[in-house]
Amino acid sequence: MLILIVEDEVALAKLMIEYLEGEGIECDHATSVAQAKSLIQTHEFDVLVLDVNLPDGNGFALCADNRQAGLNTPTIMLTARSTLEDKSKGFAAGVDDYLVKPFAMEELVMRLHALAARGKRSDQFNLGPLTLYMSKREAWLGEQPLALTPDEWRLLLLLVSRENVAVTKDKLFSHMWPDDSGTDDALKMLVFRLRKQLRSALKQQNFSENAIEVQTIRGVGLKLVIK
Repeated sequence: MLILIVEDEVALAKLMIEYLEGEGIECDHATSVAQAKSLIQTHEFDVLVLDVNLPDGNGFALCADNRQAGLNTPTIMLTARSTLEDKSKGFAAGVDDYLVKPFAMEELVMRLHALAARGKRSDQFNLGPLTLYMSKREAWLGEQPLALTPDEWRLLLLLVSRENVAVTKDKLFSHMWPDDSGTDDALKMLVFRLRKQLRSALKQQNFSENAIEVQTIRGVGLKLVIK
């Protein structure tokens, strides 16, 4: 099992990592939202462990962003904030479990194993002719796999999470390039490549050419339409 611990208290994170790795649980560590997003984009974690208060944001917003992007990795909040209101915010953001500090390491281990098992049961997502395998980061259209780059995969996940709803240009840029490095040309090329793959797969399997479309909504952004 590989987990990501997002915790800015380095001493606590080191203590958790030492204990969990002694239990056979491999850990990665991030101290900020930006670092966590970078690791999530490049690794396949079985469980995410999120603190609420982070230097550049909070765990609730990070979980909500993950869910909007189609990432269903099981997530547990690990925080000293124990009010019912805080827990309500967490579950509304898509959190699967909530553990209040201070906590017993043995309980954390049990919860991690339970969440990892739950995640494996919900790995596949179907939408019309499209099937996504989250842990493998694979997308299939009918019986044909799409050879997506990491950026194309992330864009498709975002659009799938907002099926038939326009995703604004600002949201596209903040999701794809959180470091503000994105350009209009980069977005156009990314959309072009994704459309090309979808159209090719539709044609090869004799689907209607508009069975699934990435539509440009002028002055707004993009919308994934599945018919």
